[in-house]
Amino acid sequence: MNDDLIQRVLAIVRQTLKQQEHLPEDKQKSIEQIINESGVSGIGPQGMAEFRAGIYAGLGIGVCQPGTLRQNLQGLLFDHDVFRVSELRFFFPGDPEAEIFSNLTELGYTLKTLVGEPEPVWRPKFMQRATVARKLASRKRIGSPEYLAYLSYKPPQRNDTITRH
Repeated sequence: MNDDLIQRVLAIVRQTLKQQEHLPEDKQKSIEQIINESGVSGIGPQGMAEFRAGIYAGLGIGVCQPGTLRQNLQGLLFDHDVFRVSELRFFFPGDPEAEIFSNLTELGYTLKTLVGEPEPVWRPKFMQRATVARKLASRKRIGSPEYLAYLSYKPPQRNDTITRH
């Protein structure tokens, strides 16, 4: 992920959060809304989730306490044995990607791309692809409505598409 871009959007997010401190809570924008309004869109669910992770890590939000990431991942694996990368990032928004990858690999999971899925899927090493596809199809996507809207955000179309010089 482009660190320079993350730093620029992080500055926008910090500034916007500071500006809306005194607004009522129902008038405040979420971090995801601020990211979308700053122009980040159209990079796929995994890219959007990883970009959000970079922003959350920069803000120091959503990071597990030192030494608890593996235990928290085991809790997720108990509830969901198959999950998409963006679903994983819903539960672990600010933790380093390499650390998550390392822990899941040690726990016997592998990251595979499935036909028809827009992003890679974490699954146990020896689980059949058909079983993985069936498990994903049998449940709703994990995440809050706001998070899912963030992942699939498309900027509004401009009515005036004529360029005037």
